[in-house]
Amino acid sequence: ENVPLDLSREPSENFREILQNVAKSHGVSNMRKLGHLNNFIKLLCNIGHREENFGFTYEEIIVCLRLALLNEAKEVRAAGLRALRYLIRDTNVLQKVLRLQVDYLISRCIDIQQSNEGERTQALRLVRKIITVNAMLFPTSVANSLIAVGTDGLQERDRMVRAAVAIICELALKNPEVVAKRGGLSTILKSVIDCQLSRINEALITTVLHLLNHPCTRQYVRVDVELEQILAPFTDFHYRHNADTAEGQLKNKRINCVIQSLVTTYNIEAEGIINLCKAGNSGIQSLIGLLCIPNMEVRKGLLEVLYEIFRLPVPIINEDFTEALQSVDPARFQDTWRLSDGFVAAEAKVILPHRARSRADLMDNYLAFVLSAFITSGLLEGLVEVVTSSDDQLATRATILLGELLHMANTILPHSHSHHLHCLPTLINMAASFDIPQEKRLRASAAVNNLKRFHEKKKKGLKPYSLYLDHIIRKSVSSHSRRDSHSRVQRDIYVIKDTEETLLMNLRDSHILNHKQNLEWNWLLIATILKWPNVNLRNNKDEQMHRFVRRLLYFYKPTSKLYAGLALDHVKARQLTVVGCQFVEFLMDSDEDGQGYLEDLVRDMVSWLCSCSGLKPERSLQSNGLLTTLSQHYFLFLGTLSAHPQGVKMLEKCGLFQCLLNLCSVKNQDAVLKLAVTTLDYSRDGLARVILSKVLTASTDTCRLYATKHLRVLLRAGVEFFSSWGMELLVTQLHDHNKVVSMEALDILDEACEDKANIHALIQLKPAVSHLGDKGLLLLLRFLSIPKGFSYLNERGYVSKQLDKWQKEYNLKYVDLIEEQLNEALTTYRKPVDGDNYVRRSNQRLQRPNVYLPVHLYGQLVHDKTGCHLLEAQNVVPDLSYTVRSPMLDTWEGVKQLKAALWALGNIGSSNWGLNLLQEENVIPDILALAQHCEVLSVRGTCIYVLGVISKTKQGCEVLKQYGWDAVRHSRRTLWPVTPDEVDTQLTSELSSVPSTLSLNSESTSSRHNSESESQPNMYILDDDKCDGLDSSDDPSFYPHSKAVKDRSPFTILGSTRFVRPRFLNSLSLPSKKLRSTSDPKSFSGSRTPTDLKMESPRRNRTVTEPSVYTNLPKNCFPQHRNIHCQIIIKTKGQ
Repeated sequence: ENVPLDLSREPSENFREILQNVAKSHGVSNMRKLGHLNNFIKLLCNIGHREENFGFTYEEIIVCLRLALLNEAKEVRAAGLRALRYLIRDTNVLQKVLRLQVDYLISRCIDIQQSNEGERTQALRLVRKIITVNAMLFPTSVANSLIAVGTDGLQERDRMVRAAVAIICELALKNPEVVAKRGGLSTILKSVIDCQLSRINEALITTVLHLLNHPCTRQYVRVDVELEQILAPFTDFHYRHNADTAEGQLKNKRINCVIQSLVTTYNIEAEGIINLCKAGNSGIQSLIGLLCIPNMEVRKGLLEVLYEIFRLPVPIINEDFTEALQSVDPARFQDTWRLSDGFVAAEAKVILPHRARSRADLMDNYLAFVLSAFITSGLLEGLVEVVTSSDDQLATRATILLGELLHMANTILPHSHSHHLHCLPTLINMAASFDIPQEKRLRASAAVNNLKRFHEKKKKGLKPYSLYLDHIIRKSVSSHSRRDSHSRVQRDIYVIKDTEETLLMNLRDSHILNHKQNLEWNWLLIATILKWPNVNLRNNKDEQMHRFVRRLLYFYKPTSKLYAGLALDHVKARQLTVVGCQFVEFLMDSDEDGQGYLEDLVRDMVSWLCSCSGLKPERSLQSNGLLTTLSQHYFLFLGTLSAHPQGVKMLEKCGLFQCLLNLCSVKNQDAVLKLAVTTLDYSRDGLARVILSKVLTASTDTCRLYATKHLRVLLRAGVEFFSSWGMELLVTQLHDHNKVVSMEALDILDEACEDKANIHALIQLKPAVSHLGDKGLLLLLRFLSIPKGFSYLNERGYVSKQLDKWQKEYNLKYVDLIEEQLNEALTTYRKPVDGDNYVRRSNQRLQRPNVYLPVHLYGQLVHDKTGCHLLEAQNVVPDLSYTVRSPMLDTWEGVKQLKAALWALGNIGSSNWGLNLLQEENVIPDILALAQHCEVLSVRGTCIYVLGVISKTKQGCEVLKQYGWDAVRHSRRTLWPVTPDEVDTQLTSELSSVPSTLSLNSESTSSRHNSESESQPNMYILDDDKCDGLDSSDDPSFYPHSKAVKDRSPFTILGSTRFVRPRFLNSLSLPSKKLRSTSDPKSFSGSRTPTDLKMESPRRNRTVTEPSVYTNLPKNCFPQHRNIHCQIIIKTKGQ
């Protein structure tokens, strides 16, 4: 009922009328009471919360409103709850509400009939208001009701269950004591096993881990009982979720929930890892132990958990190892690579490696510690058991996981922690022994062979899927010397004999002269003819050759609709396009004899482009088959022409560039502009760059964003002189009115600044970045890493101002920035570009994301001696060291101050200049002590990351080694990492104790640890001049092997038949510093082969890593996986 409210009256009179009507037990209808309660809220919002305006005390108002909660009508009760929520504004009012025992009436409203959803919703909103005002006053009566709903609500099909559990989680963060004492933590963990949504599981598990983080709240969590109960569906084969649930019922569902929760537990950094990896009977050991129990359902679920924990894609269920391996190949086609979606920009972000070579990737640190914990607990042996005792489908999955983890260990673990892993004595014994059942032996042998195949695939590296990306890479300046990947196979198929008779015979055998069915022509032979040495129309005037060209020309012309009409997924699509590009190059090589044919083809393509891309939507290229037919590959032909000066002249003559410029301002041409931007060659100054600039500024938001992303492709592909023109285009994009575009440009500029030439170019451009917030500031700090940039900013007083700001606030902001990036990488949280708050927008975690260390002011200053002197003058290091030595861990503000100091010291220690400052202050032992003993677990995690940053230099590694901490000792720039001298010496005695049941041939020593990256998996003998920079303490020369370098990786040796010959060496024996004679007592018994003896020489032999052979890629474009820097730190055993 609508009850009028006269706001012109005295507020006290209105309140008196409202409260009288609400408190009357008779004579006032429920609908009128509802109207008065609504008026109460209007009046309260109008006059504010000053008690003197009410004409009544708060107690009197609460007593009257309390009567509404006892009304028989649910609508009136709901309005009463709403009125109370508006009334409670501070702790004083809340205390009065609780003193009058209103909390019992609130509990009654929560526990009342489930059908009263409006009333219960208002009750829950009031409960959240109480938590917001003062959670420490939260009444236990309401907590009991919430926990009861959260625990048993699902059985009653209560729709308020998730809301109740969410409020319990919120309350646990603000007042963990009341939740713990009422059994709320068990409710949270029980809900984990009930919920299959990873986003909700994350919130639940994170709540518990947050309590575990700090010693003040850790007392409320019984780790051995409560946290590990989420493992029960795995570890308890008689598991019952509820007392009335049959044994084993709905177990699959529970296991899926546990998978989500376990992944979250291990992905929330230090808290989860430390608690589930503690010494003794830990949760991780319980999990790995399950792999040895022949329960296929549990094994399958656990393998999925392991894939998710290590951020690896899960293979399809298939008995065929090749198909399963192909399904997880990062270079396989993905839906986001379609022309209508992310296209080549999305593909290149996966295929081409990040430009950062020495910048710490925090995800490597995280994965290294998780991997080390799992391997120490026996994961590899557990996987071997699954491989040899499961059905083929599970065995295939386990084999791929085993290969991935060995590969990962080789890449991100320090040498001392990974050199022995490839031995896999259990698997090799099974494969070679005749004392075990034949079926198991055959499975082990198959696994060894499959691991070899896995290694071979890793060795080949990532290759582009699309012809577009391959075109960009081949045309980039750094790949000009590489052989054409398309034509190499075709040239190898037919032996080329440079005789006219052979050429004519091949023309005849190609069927192109006498066969009208185009697709039945011998296209391999056609490709061979087009690549024939010294054969073109200029040198060969034969009529048959001209007829050959005319037939091909007719096939490829758009007007004939022969090639253009074929579907994109046609079985010969890729081959026909490759031959078409070769045909265009053939015509260009033919000079004036081919110009007529070439001009005919180009004019036809430009005419097709202009006629199809009309202003009307129905005449757009998209509706004319561009998205589905090979017509889109005409842009590859045009791109091939644009890479040659005479080709550019031809395109300009035929009006292509003018046509594309006109399309920039036409709507509905996104696909056409994407294709043009992707295929044109920008290595020379000219119209191609003009078109790119036009698309970057004048087209639709979608096209501008794509063109901006394409600049990252060009950057990573190493296009010539990118610093002189690409950086200017990126700086222009910083001012795009669409924030998504400007932030993308900012991110690309951050990556581009990994190269000094780009930083110099950026300084010349003097970009304005103040409108981009903190991330823009971080880009400007990049200037400080080179003397020119330091002088530029210092002259303007910028450096001193920034030092003050960082000491006051930015050091703390830096902590938020890093933890925000880690949270986004390790969970399903996604932060929108233009917002300030997290939103959960994805049920899927990112596959192997990178979290490169953000730029820090101190980290940039220590690149130069001048910056170090500035830090010394400001007493920065002593002040930070004091914070580390005297941390205030009682409050979260104190914890954050400590983290800020740690990150600042880590960045200072990232250079040799800065490391000297840390050593002078002797603060590194204090950081190590915090890493091992700090009661706040998240601080331990921060210390681990910081130590990784300190180990960025060789000097940093040496300092940490003195305290018993190991680090990966190479940077991403090191193509062939050499095993450090001290590691050779250290491992000599260590390896002599390794069981030698079956051992590796000396040609595949474990010191060949690929600690640089997956891109260098094999043996390589380094040139003398290249070794000088690596070690000047001794003669850097190498004695070359007398035979060709082969693939001598552990996987190859394990799969080799030589492995079962009697010529075995001591397990994992390393090549010594100097080749010793057989009488040398220090040499290993039986560790020499006749070949080795022939190589006897006083000169030093070093084991380094062989470079991968990439077919058509620039020098730094295609490592097999992304390289890492020496930021992985692991505590040495026994220290």
